Amino acid sequence: MILQEFNSGLGNQMFQYAFHDWLKERYPSQKILADLSWFRWHEAHQGFELQRIFGAGLREAKTAEVIRISGRIPQTFPGAYPLDRLLRLLTEKHYRQLKLDEIDRDYPLDPEKNWYITGYYISEKYYRDRLPRLKELFRFPESEKTVMKDRIEGTLSVSVHVRHGDYMDPKYGGKFKVLPMEYYKKAVELIRSRAGNAEFFLFSDDKEYIREAFGWLEPKTVVTGNEGQDSWKDMYLMSLCRHNIAANSTFSTWGGLLNRHEDALVVYPAEYLSTEDSEVKTIPGWIRV
Repeated sequence: MILQEFNSGLGNQMFQYAFHDWLKERYPSQKILADLSWFRWHEAHQGFELQRIFGAGLREAKTAEVIRISGRIPQTFPGAYPLDRLLRLLTEKHYRQLKLDEIDRDYPLDPEKNWYITGYYISEKYYRDRLPRLKELFRFPESEKTVMKDRIEGTLSVSVHVRHGDYMDPKYGGKFKVLPMEYYKKAVELIRSRAGNAEFFLFSDDKEYIREAFGWLEPKTVVTGNEGQDSWKDMYLMSLCRHNIAANSTFSTWGGLLNRHEDALVVYPAEYLSTEDSEVKTIPGWIRV
């Protein structure tokens, strides 16, 4: 049995599901389950969204299966944490460690053993050769037709994604960088030099900030209204733009990955985490600034 943990926000869930889909292709005879227990005790954005938005086909593991395969007790009820610590203490010398972080896709998973896999799998080595498949896997609801969609599709549109509000939250402990305005100015200049006169559509979790901070950018439209359970619509609209300027965020990375324009330019930042830069992508049209 292969058990994979899912966690975090929509962008990370999509990378995890992309890897999950590959696992099902690689090990068709194996029982492959999803551990969704993380969402029962974490408040991350809108919770687990893959099923609601994309109708993702996942077989959820039962609590007993999570305990047996992972060697831990999910935090799904009061008192689970101390029980989990006790289980780890009792099994420390005898439990066979099965958790793998960011495993290489060619790592052979012995079908005679059980595996518990956790990670984000955001490196392009996990999905670069499967982009056509992923564009079919992550199709947004067809009923989503809006005035903003018509505007974006009717012009030389460029999405600009800015993560600001949540990255300023102390709970992140400074892990994520708030990108400097210099990055966005360089990205806009690069797009204009290659694509000509474009109209910029700004997406952000902090609308007040971008209205003031991007006073220098014209023509622009600040996209509003997609909040809460509708937050995914920002990703959908970004994917419809001719070109994309991404933030250090898996959310806007998917806006670029799902872009269906053959000549699309996707500008993405070298700065990513406070302690680590982004990888250099080899996807055609992707430019690191």
